[in-house]
Amino acid sequence: MATAKTPRSAQRARVLDAYRGRGRQNSNLWLAYSVKQNQDLLFHSDRSFVHWLTFLESDPLVVGFYPISQDVSNVLEVGPECAMVVDRSKHQLEVHIVAAVGREVEAVQTDSGLATVRIISYDELRARSRLAVHWLKAVNYAGMFRYKSPNVIMKQLAVALTHRQSGTVDDLAEDLTGHDRASVFGAVVRAAIHGRLNLDLSAHGLCGATHWTDRMSPEE
Repeated sequence: MATAKTPRSAQRARVLDAYRGRGRQNSNLWLAYSVKQNQDLLFHSDRSFVHWLTFLESDPLVVGFYPISQDVSNVLEVGPECAMVVDRSKHQLEVHIVAAVGREVEAVQTDSGLATVRIISYDELRARSRLAVHWLKAVNYAGMFRYKSPNVIMKQLAVALTHRQSGTVDDLAEDLTGHDRASVFGAVVRAAIHGRLNLDLSAHGLCGATHWTDRMSPEE
């Protein structure tokens, strides 16, 4: 008798199943809360969801992002839901297009200025599908602060990051006394999303053994 999947495990399985040749890569809708944008976002495909998790929300160098305008959509000949204007640190602009093949256009004018066009291939997304599963769990923790102020724990976390400069999440849990483990996880992920630290989820999902490095340390 098969073991019933929890809603969370079933959700993770859908991300991976999108890349196993079942012919439904673009059939799912995803609703997720973005810490970086502080709002719910709707994704029209598994590919766009994986792109958001691994190229946008979790990239500490990405400041913000928004869908392309209709004018840019016409120039690039893609639907507005298939591309994003990405604002990177130091005011570098990119337009990400999730597509099987490249485009001849190397740059395009957006509402925010001239942006480099970057094609995110299906192979790139496939290579990051497991990383997306790891980040899916992590962003769920970060979303717990949506309706309550994170100021107290984030200030304590900043002190701990500066003191340690690198370590594991368990190290930070020891420093953030008085806060439950879920809150510590949420604060760490929130700091990673906003570019304060690098969080290594390449090998496994978020846990006490997850390694981090402070982006504000001299080594960075």
